[in-house]
Amino acid sequence: MKKTGRIIQKVIIYSLIVLMTAVLILATIELGYYIFKYVLESDYAVINLNQLMELFGIFMLVLIGIELLDTIKVYLKENVMHVEVVVLVAIIAVARKIVVLKIEDIDGLKIIGVAFIIVALAVAYYLIKKSGLIACSFDDNEKEKIAEQEK
Repeated sequence: MKKTGRIIQKVIIYSLIVLMTAVLILATIELGYYIFKYVLESDYAVINLNQLMELFGIFMLVLIGIELLDTIKVYLKENVMHVEVVVLVAIIAVARKIVVLKIEDIDGLKIIGVAFIIVALAVAYYLIKKSGLIACSFDDNEKEKIAEQEK
């Protein structure tokens, strides 16, 4: 039964890798399309600020996808989740949200909430780096291997 569970888990992970790769290819093509479109529509090949912010948002979305794909690949190979990478993906996602956010359209309470998220992620990343925690495993055998590696 345990072997069947592992096979199903691997099939799901491979499926996620294929699907994430397809999404990243499409997102990269879309980014290229928008760059080409905005340059053609603009005067003197200068993109206006709103379009530039939209392009940065798409670019950061592709970066988030690449980091997630890397995390999935590492999980497939080592059967461990790298905590540092997960926190970095969250930081990039929040940064993306901040880049595409129109600050004048948001009330103060939401801005404070975003600030708390940034501080929490920064503290989490600092503590992960300081403690030397590299990976988190969901398998008992892998937990023992990680504990040995950290010693």
